[in-house]
Amino acid sequence: MRSTTFYQFGWVVAAAVIGVALAGGFQNNEIKLGTVDVVKMLDQSDYGKEGQELFKKMKATREEILEFVDTYRVLTTEQSQRIRELSLKENKSKEESAELDRIKAEVKAQSSRSTELATKANMTPEERTLVEEYARRSQQMHDVVQQWFKQFTSDMADFADKRKLVGLTKAKAAINEVCKKQGFTLVLDESTAPYGANDVTDAALAAMNAAK
Repeated sequence: MRSTTFYQFGWVVAAAVIGVALAGGFQNNEIKLGTVDVVKMLDQSDYGKEGQELFKKMKATREEILEFVDTYRVLTTEQSQRIRELSLKENKSKEESAELDRIKAEVKAQSSRSTELATKANMTPEERTLVEEYARRSQQMHDVVQQWFKQFTSDMADFADKRKLVGLTKAKAAINEVCKKQGFTLVLDESTAPYGANDVTDAALAAMNAAK
């Protein structure tokens, strides 16, 4: 696996068992049971879809940073830090976008120079020093990519976890609303009652989207 691509990392939401959704008591003195697909609610709700799009953008931006640094390893530490800072910044100004493009162009020129020197037979002392400097930077950038990959993975995991917790709160509130309106005593997550009747998922999903 390349260290610049998050192959196995996606918008993964673990199945969360609701257990008991605070229901509205009994209806006609009879127990009324229902089931709900919480994962479907989190994935297909407006909130869930928004989170997925934000996550995809977050993932793509970080992969682009890692791919660039890993491809052109002759960056200086200052160049790499500035590329990261500007790339991660939302709503960049025209000046900032122009600066990012300029730095990337400089790095590409440095990379071309490094390739040129690598095939040169008779180098001057200055050129040999530059080749050694490029080699030092290459090793340094290799370490930087590894470090950033771990940091970015942690960032995305934290983002997904926070969105999941908020989503679960919204889902539970919507399920509770539907339970009270329809007189359910108990609603279980589909994972604990896969063959249960009275699926309230669609109704709860509609309630979740309406409660913006």
